[in-house]
Amino acid sequence: MEFNKCPQCGSFYAFSGKMCPNCATKDSQKIQKLENYLDNYLVPDTLQELSCSTGIPEKDLNRYISGNDKFSQLYKKFSI
Repeated sequence: MEFNKCPQCGSFYAFSGKMCPNCATKDSQKIQKLENYLDNYLVPDTLQELSCSTGIPEKDLNRYISGNDKFSQLYKKFSI
């Protein structure tokens, strides 16, 4: 069994994902929250405004936007 260190929380886990199951669940919830926000509201002018509106930290938004094709329009808008 191989142990990995979670890049989010630093805990060790025996799981094949990119992060521990707890952080993966939290990430999924934040991504769903971002998707719901974008479906119902206009995209703010800045990443900081998007963070304030959704409650999702800018660090996480940067990671979601740059690593997910669903958010390519945001990547272009915010030039991350």
